[in-house]
Amino acid sequence: MTLTEKRLWVRLKAVLLTVALGLAALSLNAFSAPAAEKAAEKQAVIRMDFIIGGKHAIWYVAWDKGFYSKRGLSVTIQPGSGSADTVRAIAAGLADVGFADFTTAIVARSRGASIQAVGQLGYVPATILWREETPIKTLKDLEGKSWAISPGQAQWYLMPAYAKINNIDFKAIKIQETAPALQPAALVAKKADFIVMFRASNDEVTETAATKQGIKLKRIYMKDTGLNIYGSGLIVKEEDVKRRPDMIRAYVEGTMEGLRYARDHQDEALQILLKHKPELGKELTRIQLKNAIEEVFVPPESRESGFGYMKADIMEKTVGITNEYFDGARKVSTEEAYTNQFIRK
Repeated sequence: MTLTEKRLWVRLKAVLLTVALGLAALSLNAFSAPAAEKAAEKQAVIRMDFIIGGKHAIWYVAWDKGFYSKRGLSVTIQPGSGSADTVRAIAAGLADVGFADFTTAIVARSRGASIQAVGQLGYVPATILWREETPIKTLKDLEGKSWAISPGQAQWYLMPAYAKINNIDFKAIKIQETAPALQPAALVAKKADFIVMFRASNDEVTETAATKQGIKLKRIYMKDTGLNIYGSGLIVKEEDVKRRPDMIRAYVEGTMEGLRYARDHQDEALQILLKHKPELGKELTRIQLKNAIEEVFVPPESRESGFGYMKADIMEKTVGITNEYFDGARKVSTEEAYTNQFIRK
């Protein structure tokens, strides 16, 4: 081999080595990029207000369709056992964010929990239900009737406020202490004259039970008869609003995108929820989802100012009624109870 040939061979080996190293680097990057991206995602536990039902489909849609992950959020969705449990979990750091009743969050704040609302999902969806045969024609007719209720439930505090607004003598209502899970059965079995349920949740459970027994029900919506305060929404720890705003923004925007998608693709949203929760009854879940989207979750201000937007006057009324009728430790100001900074129009 001549000197020239040796030099060419050395150069060729150098070129081949460079190419090989380059290919190896590309291969390594291709392999590790998804893992790196996954590791870069912020982890978040989302605690629901209750056991999973149709109304919770929007969170599963946001999770399944990648609306959280594209914002850098890797989520775990947990069922709850009541809004009070959800609020306590977030305050204690057992969950990062959640969905809960605003009045419960306000009471918790009055007792020292730094909980704040970052998006509403409609007005209080409380409904008064009674059998059509019961002699209740007007709201005043609730006086003297029996109410199946468990002290400490949200309804227990809402009803006195509702009664005052509608000139009902609350003391004239007969309290029949009944465990929450047994209240629909108490109404259907004629052991109580009326109950207060929540639309897109146990309202539909009661309707289903009554229909099976051939019983027709009548219904009044509290929000349409004076108690127009916010119901449930997205809640977080206030310190995270300041310390982890990117995580909070990803949660709010991802959830609201899930709501928009579920609104426009109800059948697909139902299938997504049932895929993750196959134990749910399809028909009841479908009705709950439909009512949540069409009746509860998207009030006028959400369409006008951005999904989740909280109006100052309605928040003031929500906080005011909570301060007056609920068992808080101090008066909470409207300003400290919520922020719209994560809402996009």
